[in-house]
Amino acid sequence: MERAHRIDLKLLRYFLAVAEELHFGRAAARLNMSQPPLSLHIKELEQQLGTLLFVRHSRSVALTHAGKVLMEESRRLLASANQALARIEQIGRGEAGRIELGVVGTALWGKMRQSMHRFFSENPNVDVLFREKSPGMQMALLERRELDAGIWRMAIEPLAGFTSLRLHESSFLIAMPENHSLAALNAVPLDALRNEYFVTLPSVHSDWAFLQRVCQKAGFAPIIVREAVEPQTVLAMISMGMGITLMADAYAQMNWPGVVFRPLEERIPADLYVVYAQEQTTPALIKLIDALVYPS
Repeated sequence: MERAHRIDLKLLRYFLAVAEELHFGRAAARLNMSQPPLSLHIKELEQQLGTLLFVRHSRSVALTHAGKVLMEESRRLLASANQALARIEQIGRGEAGRIELGVVGTALWGKMRQSMHRFFSENPNVDVLFREKSPGMQMALLERRELDAGIWRMAIEPLAGFTSLRLHESSFLIAMPENHSLAALNAVPLDALRNEYFVTLPSVHSDWAFLQRVCQKAGFAPIIVREAVEPQTVLAMISMGMGITLMADAYAQMNWPGVVFRPLEERIPADLYVVYAQEQTTPALIKLIDALVYPS
């Protein structure tokens, strides 16, 4: 069984000064201390290690083989310790760290994209890991402290102990084939979708559970004829004339051949919120939330 050593890093710094100067007087001056306590510290280190590190002559000192090995190892250990402590200081200032961020997929296509781009440019040592999850799954992971923050739509009333901040306003639009009869309207009444066929994302992984409730409040259940896992697949099916869908306005920023987007007469909010536990925030997370909530 290997022996566990508990050697103060200061002893290694004292040793390294003597090893590099090969002179106790010069090493003491470099360390801004007197020679007698420096000699005592070196003897203490030798006693702890159970081996001589220096051969002492009347006018000079020389490194033993163990001393030469320890000099190289001390340089490596002290450099590593300095790097580790510098990184901890960066984390404390919010200049480094790791953030586990839950998102709904549509969030990344809107205004959040520019805010994240700026955050990454200004904080290159902060690693943000995106985890695309449904709102319910994000909340469960937040409660288990497996996420630092979550981003989803209409998170107006979070659970006790959690904070919810709106990032920006957004709306759901109708996506339909470009030759659809409703495409001639500037704004479409929700009731006009009563007999339309819908192509959707699975409700467990998207906003569709919320949208189904909106349609039911308007007096009808959407007729869902197709489901696809990826939004681009949904839009490809719509371009083929297979149906219509409701999507966050972020998707209208891109060109989807054969697909047009129209607003509803009565706005369906798709506002994005960031949800987090105040007591679990880190300096890096606070900087990220500020960048998202208060984009410049």
